[in-house]
Amino acid sequence: MTEALIRPRPDETMRLARVHGPGDVRLDAVPVPGCGPGEALVRVGAVGICGSDLGYIAQGGLGGSEPLKQPLPIGHEFAGTVVAVGAGVQGVSPGLRVAVTPDRAYIGGGGPDGAMAPFIRVAGAELGETLFALPDSLSFAEAALAEPLSVALHGLRVAQVTAADKVAVLGAGPIGLCAVVMLRHLGVKDIAVFDRVPERLDRARALGAGLAINVAEESLPDALARFHGRGARFGSPYVDTDVFVDCAGSAPALAEAIGVAKYRARFAVIALHHKPLTLDLWRMMANELTIAGSIADARAAEFGEAVAMLAQGRQDLAPLISHRFAFDEFHNALAVAADAARSAKVILDFPEDA
Repeated sequence: MTEALIRPRPDETMRLARVHGPGDVRLDAVPVPGCGPGEALVRVGAVGICGSDLGYIAQGGLGGSEPLKQPLPIGHEFAGTVVAVGAGVQGVSPGLRVAVTPDRAYIGGGGPDGAMAPFIRVAGAELGETLFALPDSLSFAEAALAEPLSVALHGLRVAQVTAADKVAVLGAGPIGLCAVVMLRHLGVKDIAVFDRVPERLDRARALGAGLAINVAEESLPDALARFHGRGARFGSPYVDTDVFVDCAGSAPALAEAIGVAKYRARFAVIALHHKPLTLDLWRMMANELTIAGSIADARAAEFGEAVAMLAQGRQDLAPLISHRFAFDEFHNALAVAADAARSAKVILDFPEDA
């Protein structure tokens, strides 16, 4: 089997999810990839559906003004088993169970390979950089969470979060929920989460948020003043929140948080903002606010830390995975993932004998 995968016959094909245009995603029959120098071929065990996958499908590509020149493979949150390695790959053998960071080859994000398929080629195969070994006790579905968890952790590192910080998370979608998990991992206790979807807020509470507020029922400033404390500076009220983690992509929500941020509060912008935001630069200057973006590129250290945390199994992450579907139910899984009231992280599973 391994030799056939290294040198696939012309008739060996698999189904790969690819975006062809706005709202047009298909499971295309494509050749099973080969395995060249420096590469590993991984049989996918599970892959998560990310909000960016849904965005690529909706907009018909990566979001630029140019139309697609060729179909865009998607899928970047995944784990599986190495079935073949190319020349020059050290310390990696067929049979190794791994989680894979997509950064180096832009897997599922503009590169030639996507993980919503039974097999995927991993370029630059290197333990501790692109491939992370998994214990047998960790399921592929759980291991696939390493990617979104490391996205959240990278944002928290950018904001220099410490266990003593009081933190507010804007948005309780999958990345916001992952932020709650990684805040708990870092020892943070004073975690407030804001959203408009009751089911998401329930999941945030279950994962360890001390406060989960529906902003349709109570404003962010009022809730944070009650939970984290309040004060005034230059005649303006502030809340005693140390760090704001933007996982919502809502310009009004971020502007509201900046408007009540205290002296030297920090912001990590993890969410995608599709339109420019007008900032209160006077307040930013007067309160010495730090606002940093976080795209979670080149985050091997955080990815490895997320894998290690998952392997330890100290946190109950059951509320994070809301649904699991067989790959054959691909389009149904996409519909569920797009429904914020029904889903958190949606996982696609592949049969062991793919």
